[in-house]
Amino acid sequence: MTENRKKIVEKLQKHLWFKNTDQSIKDELANLAEDYDPFLVDLADRPDEIGELDVLKMIKLGYGHFMIMPVFEVRSTITNQIFTYEYCSWKTGRKPGMRVLIFLEREGEITHFVLSNSHKFSVAHSVYDAIGGLYLHIFENQIVNLPKKVENEIRFHLGVEKVEFKKIYDLGRCHPDYGMSNNQSDLYAATIDISHLPNLVLKEDFRITHKPVGIEIKIVHISELRDYILNQIEDNYFLSAISRVLVHPDFSLQI
Repeated sequence: MTENRKKIVEKLQKHLWFKNTDQSIKDELANLAEDYDPFLVDLADRPDEIGELDVLKMIKLGYGHFMIMPVFEVRSTITNQIFTYEYCSWKTGRKPGMRVLIFLEREGEITHFVLSNSHKFSVAHSVYDAIGGLYLHIFENQIVNLPKKVENEIRFHLGVEKVEFKKIYDLGRCHPDYGMSNNQSDLYAATIDISHLPNLVLKEDFRITHKPVGIEIKIVHISELRDYILNQIEDNYFLSAISRVLVHPDFSLQI
């Protein structure tokens, strides 16, 4: 057991629910692979009483390749009824990365927005959503670890050798589903200055000369944003981010 894991287990041992949990599950938690440490940190930070529920003990751990689901026995402080409750977490913890809305700007005016379109295994069809990833972060006004297939798609669309962001706006965090998961992502908006590019931004032969791998990036004129919000985009990250963009004091966007 690593020193970091020992510290996490020591913190878990302070919880009454952990003390009441069967030894086999305690051992299972203590011996999870090292990349589950962020999940265990979040678990150790949870209180023993949540709203009107007393957390009595953990009774089960469910596993996926990326996700983990702890199942607890809880008691209502109102009815004294005992039942089970669970939530789903990334093994990388409650903050699995960031989502970003990318806009194109010409002479200080927003002209286009960038959309991702890809198939999602969970819903079994393709969807429009905000661009994101588990390991994206911001450094010196640039998005680090932007997925290569996303970066390459944007470069091909614009005909540039490198994607450089003019400005990045912090939009806070978003929880996509409080009832099911502890997941939250950081939201950002970013602008790319295309003032130096020809007025025709999109390559007319783009889809013929370049086929996307697993993901299609669409660059859409800003005049179509309202229709996409109302009729085509159902992604909570995108909708949450665009609502904050529209009221952001430093972001000028008219739709």
